[in-house]
Amino acid sequence: MKRVYFVLLGLATALAFTDHALAADKWTDQQDAIGQLWSGRSPAGNAQNFPVNQCNNWGALPQNVQAASTQTLSGLVVPSVSSQRAVVTNGLRQMAQSLHAYNVAQVAVGNFYPTDNINGPLNMDHAFWQGAGRSPHGNALDHLPRLNLAGLNNANCPANMNALNRQQIMDALDQLGGISNSQRWHCYSERFSMVGGAAIPLTGYVEFTQIEIPADNQYAYAAADGRIVYDYVNNRVYFTPAHYRQWKKADFAMDMTGNYGCTPGGTCCDPFFKITP
Repeated sequence: MKRVYFVLLGLATALAFTDHALAADKWTDQQDAIGQLWSGRSPAGNAQNFPVNQCNNWGALPQNVQAASTQTLSGLVVPSVSSQRAVVTNGLRQMAQSLHAYNVAQVAVGNFYPTDNINGPLNMDHAFWQGAGRSPHGNALDHLPRLNLAGLNNANCPANMNALNRQQIMDALDQLGGISNSQRWHCYSERFSMVGGAAIPLTGYVEFTQIEIPADNQYAYAAADGRIVYDYVNNRVYFTPAHYRQWKKADFAMDMTGNYGCTPGGTCCDPFFKITP
């Protein structure tokens, strides 16, 4: 019996040092959140084929890893994590799956809000999305792919948008027929594109606050630091648990490279993960 015990103990110790520590059922802080998401990257079991020191070296990745990851013009690689993985917190999973079920091409009225028919702790009614919605994401440093916005313009948006608050503009877009949900989100992004006196360019990305139920004890920093960035052109979901802060390849701690200026030759990785169905 003692022999079995020490064999199991040795195996557990070895596993702990092959990659980041095995994921828990919650994220204790931003560093732990990034480490857990990295440990759940796709394809599964690829610690040798996609080591953390290749997070900014697309050309060095095997084809199967490239197929499960995203290349960016910054040179940084966006890893993918399935929403089904245990490393994904309950609220993030529910929000991501709701967005994955969204139809960006829908033009009928009454279909602007993402579905609330997803199991989880959150009550994702209209008020939920009104509270979670934020500003467009400018993607100024190409941490995410550039999107093709052909066909999107704001000529058919609701009149006097600047006079409408978040609830009013979302409700108005929900009842506006004849335009796609992609165009509706483009209208929303235009309405909230001024942040702190600065104009954010429309890139096809819109932000949502990560919502978690405090009693669920999943991620205490969700509302402050968790951001979903939604590609409303292609219906893709990206996420950062650390408010766009870059993280070190060495230990997942925050990297202090100035102006988010990580490069393929730098010390840090892309701040985003792609959350897949």
